[in-house]
Amino acid sequence: MINPLKVKNIDFINLLTRKNSKMSFSAKKFVLPLKYTRIKLHSSAKIICESGRLTLGKKEHPKTKEETRFWMEKNSTLRVKGNFTAYTGTDIRVFENGELNIGSGYCTCGVQIVCKKKITIGNDVAIARDVIIRDNDAHQTTEANHESLKEVKIGNHVWIGNRAIIMKGVTIGDGAIIAAGAIVTKDVPENTIVAGVPAKVIKEDITWKL
Repeated sequence: MINPLKVKNIDFINLLTRKNSKMSFSAKKFVLPLKYTRIKLHSSAKIICESGRLTLGKKEHPKTKEETRFWMEKNSTLRVKGNFTAYTGTDIRVFENGELNIGSGYCTCGVQIVCKKKITIGNDVAIARDVIIRDNDAHQTTEANHESLKEVKIGNHVWIGNRAIIMKGVTIGDGAIIAAGAIVTKDVPENTIVAGVPAKVIKEDITWKL
């Protein structure tokens, strides 16, 4: 069953009803929402699969009924640039005019991605449980120079630990590690470990592997 809304270069496979799809998987470019995934797409939202596959709602435990939520508002855009898996409990929201770019990797249970402007996630990225990534403050203060929206960029081969928070305007360099519980408010150099509130560099020239 193809999503009837306006999408580009994509096979949108709906397995929620367990009905057999007539679509071919040969192109290997599609969005795959598994059981208990809840989807809300505005008719003007765009999903562009440049390569790879976005899997939504993969179970860590076979009997879980935890929801996965995927929400795209008016004129929002999602670009899929690799194979990425969002496990059960993930909540992805792309608000009006927002742009979310996803490479390869995974995010585990309870991750929240809140995009109002632009968020880019690179390749080979590991995002642990209950991480929050947002490019906005949600609300506007009365300060004249306050910017409530700032782009977030997460590089390649980045590891984000449990319950870390990535705030607006942050760029995380390739190969970086974000320690569990860190709140990242400033740019993170490549191949470093940052930890704390707010996060600071605690080690340089590091490497890691999945």
